[in-house]
Amino acid sequence: MLKNYLITIFRQIRSNKIFSFINILGLALGMAACLVITQYVNFHTSFDSFHANADRIYRLEAEAFKNGEQLGQSFTAPSMLGETLRDQSPLVKEVARFFDYTYANNTIIYKDLDRLVNFEQPGVFVADEGVFDLFSFDFIAGSASRFDEPQTAILTLEASRKYFDDPEAAIGKTFTLSGNTGAHEYELLGVIEDIPESSHIQFELLISYPSMDNYTKARTSWVSSSLITYLLLAENADPVAIMDDVTRLHKENSEESYAASGYAVDYYLRSLTDIHLNAQSAWVYGEGVDSKTVFVLSFIAVIILIIAWINYMNLSLVRTMERLKEMGIRKCMGSSMRQITQLFILEAFVMNIIAFGLAILLTQTAEKYLIEVTGLPVSALLDMEVFALLSGLIAIGTLLIGFYPYILLKTMNIVNILVGNRGKIGGVKMRKSMVFVQFMITFILIAGTVTVYNQINYMREADLGIDIENVLVIKSPPGNVTSEQREDLARFSTFKTELLNYSGIKEISNAGEIPGEPVGWQAGLYLKNQSKETTVATGLVSMDLDFPKFFGIDVVAGRALRKGDDPWTKGDVVINVKLAEMLGFSNPEDALGAEIAGFYGPPLKVQGVLENHHHTSLHNDYTPIAYILSSWTEYYFIKLRLDEKSTDSKGDQLASLVSSVKSEWNKVYTDYQMDYFFLDSAFDQQYKEDIRFGKIFSGFSVLAILIACLGLFGLTSFSVQQRTKEIGIRKVLGASASNLLMLLSKEYLALVSLACLISAPIAWFIMSSWLNEYTFRIDLGLWFVTIPIAFVVGLALFSISTKVLQTIKTNPVDSLRSE
Repeated sequence: MLKNYLITIFRQIRSNKIFSFINILGLALGMAACLVITQYVNFHTSFDSFHANADRIYRLEAEAFKNGEQLGQSFTAPSMLGETLRDQSPLVKEVARFFDYTYANNTIIYKDLDRLVNFEQPGVFVADEGVFDLFSFDFIAGSASRFDEPQTAILTLEASRKYFDDPEAAIGKTFTLSGNTGAHEYELLGVIEDIPESSHIQFELLISYPSMDNYTKARTSWVSSSLITYLLLAENADPVAIMDDVTRLHKENSEESYAASGYAVDYYLRSLTDIHLNAQSAWVYGEGVDSKTVFVLSFIAVIILIIAWINYMNLSLVRTMERLKEMGIRKCMGSSMRQITQLFILEAFVMNIIAFGLAILLTQTAEKYLIEVTGLPVSALLDMEVFALLSGLIAIGTLLIGFYPYILLKTMNIVNILVGNRGKIGGVKMRKSMVFVQFMITFILIAGTVTVYNQINYMREADLGIDIENVLVIKSPPGNVTSEQREDLARFSTFKTELLNYSGIKEISNAGEIPGEPVGWQAGLYLKNQSKETTVATGLVSMDLDFPKFFGIDVVAGRALRKGDDPWTKGDVVINVKLAEMLGFSNPEDALGAEIAGFYGPPLKVQGVLENHHHTSLHNDYTPIAYILSSWTEYYFIKLRLDEKSTDSKGDQLASLVSSVKSEWNKVYTDYQMDYFFLDSAFDQQYKEDIRFGKIFSGFSVLAILIACLGLFGLTSFSVQQRTKEIGIRKVLGASASNLLMLLSKEYLALVSLACLISAPIAWFIMSSWLNEYTFRIDLGLWFVTIPIAFVVGLALFSISTKVLQTIKTNPVDSLRSE
């Protein structure tokens, strides 16, 4: 029986190659899209689940408030809060704390008998010994047994390879960590496996917790909220109950200090496995993903698969109507409805299996492109859990699709079928309803795609208020700001002087901050004649005198800083318009001469007000900034001048200038490699997740639209097939091709147009809500409706006319021959 069924099924496929190809292709595209999106969603929702205690680990976070107004999230806490929780609360088994020391512009220097090695070292964190009790970071060599001692360190495998050939032989070796706060020696205790990509915690070097005293006194503070704190809860401990202890300790030790400056914090716990889905606070330098993005893509995956199934049913219906006599003969020859149903279900299963195989082939063929677009590691595209899930969906789809022709056939009279009188075919309203819903979804997807594209393009092309084009950025070597002998400043002066002799070098500046990253140096500033409750959280940009001019930041009031100004002895400072407004000045001119308290030196005196600029992406509002003259340097900025008359391309000119800069660098900085990048490219990296979301959204929206058009093609084919003789008679009576096209398409175009009208306000609401996540955003104008309608109607007309015109061209004699 099974063999006969399979012979019949493959005979049908061979005899209707084009129709079967379209049917299988529609299913395969739907499954491939669903497969990739499901893998993307599964990868991001399974972050940090590899830790053995993942279900019991929580991060201590807080909502920050200023005079009752919400400021935002904080994912750091005071050191003593975590430590006291561990010691006093029976619900907390262990605590792990991280302190970000990457800001210090670190370099590791390792010297043995025959070589000297030094590299810039990113990802440097202070951590306590609890890290290896909470998290499943495996040691390749050494251990953390002495990690509670000062001046000890642990490296990841990849980082260790820059300095040591063999991890085992490296244990016990001493290296120097040199940064802007000084140089200190550390003993290497262990080397661990590289941090998995599915971990939100990312680092390369951990230095022991007691070593923190070399850099800050925050280790014994109840007020300085600077440590990322994780709690390992006791078995069956209630996170809500733990918050009672957190609230009590905060009230007893730090609430009053915060309140004196007008601040308040409301602590809460976030589960370890939920952290990655909070894009704004995943990790200091890590990349989270917005949970809304995951939800939207999950929804699209479901929609695409449903559309693919609906289309299969619509397209199969056309074939079913051509096979009605076959089904009638089978019933007359003794086949039961159960056997016919089995045939349909097996046919649906075979088609699903072929489509699934093709979907896997498509996915693997496009693997490199998919990895680039989605950012997924190769292993995620081979996730067996996802394959198992889709296998279950195949089974469900097989049953749904297989029973539909059976239900249709059961309503029909066998005698009428055998004499060629099919009667009125049921389910017309249902089929039209499915097409209607498909094109509602199509309209929403097109509107969403256009909106996402316009918003991303708006952010990338917006005027930032600073000039970042053709700016070469070099990571500066460390310079100890506490030292009286500043060799780094002398070297930079020489380097700068030599470079300015080149015609292609326009300007040079240096600073401790870089556009495109949040300002790391912060202070709570307030007017000297006002209370601390008016404190404004302010970014302090350490810079040289040339910084504002270099980036084209205009002075709107007062003057720029000049030689002789000094914030550390005289309090000279310039601020931006945003800070002036937040300090209470409606006019920048009124801020001139104002004295500001809260700085690390004497009260600041405002000498000038600079125009606002976007220091970070347009996701965020303008940052309140105070510009501080300081020798703390992390970046050298070099503005390159291109020759417009040159016949060389822009890329060739930039490459030549970079080569010249490298040449001068190697003369001055013989012991440091030149680590450089272009500022505009680095700034654009802030939109990487937006661009990735846009590509995924638009790519799979196109697939959904294509599948919907195939469905409309199937319904049109069925309708035209039902009216073939009518078309022949109308042609004989003189109907033109345009009249017939209008007659056969108006019903579906009306259906599609109605779908657009109804879905327009839905799409408007959805995309308006999405745009509200952006501080600077586009306005939804008339284009939001007209562009999707034009696309949808155009696609529908193309899908319909393809089959209709083919039928119109048929000789009416052929269609009327049997009458």
